[in-house]
Amino acid sequence: MRAFYRNITSLFLLLISILPAKAQENKSLYKLSVTGFVRADAIFDSRQVVEAREGFLLFYPKKPLFDPNGEDVNAQPTFNQYAMTTRLTAKATGPDVLGAGIQAVIEGDFTGASNAENNSFRLRHAYISMQWKKTRMIAGQYWHPLDLPEMIPNVLSLNTGAPFHSFSRQPQVRIDYKTGNLNLVAVAASQRDYVNNGPTGSSSVYMRNSVLPNLHAQLHFKKDGLFAGAGFDYKILTPRLVTDSLYAADESLNCLSYTGFIAYTAGKISLKAQYTRGQALNDHLMMGGFGVSEIDPQTARRGYTPLTYDAGWLNAAYNSGKWQPSLFLGYTKNLGALKAITGPVYARDADIDYVYRIAPMVTFVTGKFSFVAEVEYTVAAYGNNDSMMRVTESEETGNIRIGLGAVYSF
Repeated sequence: MRAFYRNITSLFLLLISILPAKAQENKSLYKLSVTGFVRADAIFDSRQVVEAREGFLLFYPKKPLFDPNGEDVNAQPTFNQYAMTTRLTAKATGPDVLGAGIQAVIEGDFTGASNAENNSFRLRHAYISMQWKKTRMIAGQYWHPLDLPEMIPNVLSLNTGAPFHSFSRQPQVRIDYKTGNLNLVAVAASQRDYVNNGPTGSSSVYMRNSVLPNLHAQLHFKKDGLFAGAGFDYKILTPRLVTDSLYAADESLNCLSYTGFIAYTAGKISLKAQYTRGQALNDHLMMGGFGVSEIDPQTARRGYTPLTYDAGWLNAAYNSGKWQPSLFLGYTKNLGALKAITGPVYARDADIDYVYRIAPMVTFVTGKFSFVAEVEYTVAAYGNNDSMMRVTESEETGNIRIGLGAVYSF
C-alpha cells in the first residue's frame, strides 16, 4: 500500500513538473507584437478648401464666393496643427488553423469617424488572414481593392492622393490565389466608414438594401521590381424603398468601374501610376455620384444614372538614404452622365470640370525619426452643368498647401 501511495505521489509530482512546461510551450506558439508611430503635422492653405478632419484631409479649393463688393469670401487663408494620425497596430499569430498560417491584425488612429470625433480612436483595419501555400483569405475590415498597398502614393497629406487615388477601407472577404508571377484577387465588400451619398444623405443603406455586396476582381503580375495589374468593380445601389407618393420604389442603380496600375523599382528610384474610370466612386473620396434621369408622373418612381469620371496619378520617388525627394501628379475629369438628368443629383461637387494637383515632397530620415515637408498645388475648374452633367464655361481656382510633419516610429 505504501508503494502504491509512493507511486501516486511520484506521478502527481511528475505531472506538476510537466504541466507548467507544457503550458509554457503552448504559450510560446502565440505571439503578439505592437507597433506604430507618433506624428505631428502643421498645414497652411492659401484659401478655403473642400476638406475633412478640420482641414487635414484636403480635396481641392472651394469655388469663389463673392460678396456685394465683389470680394471672394473663400480667399481667406487658414492654418492648423494636428497629432490625430498617430497610429497603433497590433498583430497576433498562433498555431496553424485548417492547414493555414493565421494572423489577426488590429490597427487604429485618432482621426475619429467624423469632424465631431477628431482625436477619438478610430478603427482602420481589423481582419483575420489565413495563408495556405497558394491561397490567402482575409476576412474583416481592410483596404478596398482599388487601394492596393503596393500602390499607395508617397505623400504627406492624409488624403493619400484623393480625389485622384481611391481612399477607402471596407468590411470584406478577400481571396488571393498566387501561381507563378500571377495573383488572382476576388473580393466581396460592404460599406462602413466610406459610403455613397443619396436621398437621405451619406449612408451605407443604399448598398445594404441592394443585398448584393460590392464585387471586385483583379489580376496582378509581379517580377523583378515590376508590379502591374488591372481590376473590375461592380456595385448596385438602391437609393429609395418608397417614393414621395408612398409607392414601393423598386429603384436600383448599376455602377461599373475599371482600373489599371503599374509600379516599378530600380535601385533607388521608384515609379507608380494608376488610371481609374469610375462610376459613383464618391465612397472612395473620389469624384462621382449619381442623378435622377426619369420620374414616373403617376407613382413618382425614379430612374437613375451614374456620373462617370476619369482619374489618373503618377508618383516618382528617389531613396538616397537620409534625403528622399518625391513628386505626385494627379488629374481627374468629369465625363458626365450616361443619360440626361431630370431630377436631383447626389454627387461630390458635380459642377467641377476637372481637378489637377502637383505635389513635390522631401523627407529627411534618421533612424526611426522622419521630418517631411510638402507643397500641394491643387486646382479645381468650376463651371456650369448641361443636361448630361458635363461642365461648360469652367474657370480654374487654385490653392497652395504647405505641410510639415514629424514622425517617430516604434
